[in-house]
Amino acid sequence: MGGCACPTSHLDPLGGATERVYPWVGVLVLGLDYEDFAQFATGPAYHPYGGDLHRFYRGILRFMQGIGSPFLQSHGLRLIRAAYDVIKDPRGPHDAFEREAQRLTAPHPTGLSCEDILAAAAEVEAVKLMVRADPNLQFALPGNIHRVVLAQVHPDHDVPPRRGFDHLAARIGDEDACELFPLLTFLAFIHDDPCEAFHYLADAAERSADALKTMTAAQVLDRLDWSDGYENYWDRVAAGEPIGTPYLVDPLRNAMREHGRSELLELLARPATRLAELPEAQLRAVQPPVITFPSRDGGLVHHLNGVALDDADWAQQAVVDAGLYGAAERLTIERRRTGPSYCSHTGCPHHGAGLCDRWYLLPSTADGHDACSFVSVFTSNAGMTPADALGAAR
Repeated sequence: MGGCACPTSHLDPLGGATERVYPWVGVLVLGLDYEDFAQFATGPAYHPYGGDLHRFYRGILRFMQGIGSPFLQSHGLRLIRAAYDVIKDPRGPHDAFEREAQRLTAPHPTGLSCEDILAAAAEVEAVKLMVRADPNLQFALPGNIHRVVLAQVHPDHDVPPRRGFDHLAARIGDEDACELFPLLTFLAFIHDDPCEAFHYLADAAERSADALKTMTAAQVLDRLDWSDGYENYWDRVAAGEPIGTPYLVDPLRNAMREHGRSELLELLARPATRLAELPEAQLRAVQPPVITFPSRDGGLVHHLNGVALDDADWAQQAVVDAGLYGAAERLTIERRRTGPSYCSHTGCPHHGAGLCDRWYLLPSTADGHDACSFVSVFTSNAGMTPADALGAAR
């Protein structure tokens, strides 16, 4: 007989974090209950800055950055492969995984990391989307609004959204930084050295901000002489060539069909100007294919979008790969982090090891913790149990 005596309780899959985005596997994890998310469309027009809707926007925008970037698609593929290598040999060394897992946060000589740029651009666009529903701020200057929201949502000055914005604003001013940050970020992450490219583009913005604000993304790509290279990349994606992680390339291919290339290009370069007006099919084509929420009644709910809507196996594998990435992280760069999994199956013998803390395919108490697929998936890849792997890694 199945079942277990573990408590059925409300889950916190984020452990107190705001949102967790895994663009390289197409998964976004949010802390708000699914029932509250379902009421967004019919609920009150105003939501607090830094609240659930704000976090939802940030998560969408971070995924959109991934599908628009050859650099991030290649990074994602290397990261997943390196994570599987960790699982297959927990003893290590794991230099390749640790290097790739920290690639986006590594400081660059220009003074920024990739994460500083990506987080700042996503925050700029998320605030714009929030302001659209705030009648009190419709006529305020975007730069002023952004400064106030940054101070409210990120009181610590030394965090990526503030470091990135402050860096560009110091050169071109708050207003121009608000308008140009998403475009410059999109362009920089086409390049194989995004931080260096961003530095170059910031120089151009310092000289010609007004001109850049009037140009489409296609026109800027032409001016930079980058159009042919990017178009060739999209040709290869459309043809189904195996380049980059499929969790970003498959959604990109689907978004090309839904939007058309010209419209998609402008959407990825300046998301906030177009995102809120999209019809449902086009909107869901650029959202993370799997968005995971806790439910009020316990357990998790997976909200599917785009390519995942018609391919349950694709969605399942995305969540599996997010979980195995989390286990690889726990075995390497977070090996000193202790504590059990977020799940409520406290009677499970693997709960305390916490390697399943990013596993979002939980059995119900009716099925019992012995029905959890994490152990079988992990063991089939590692050749040992999670507890043995954790011991080997330490």
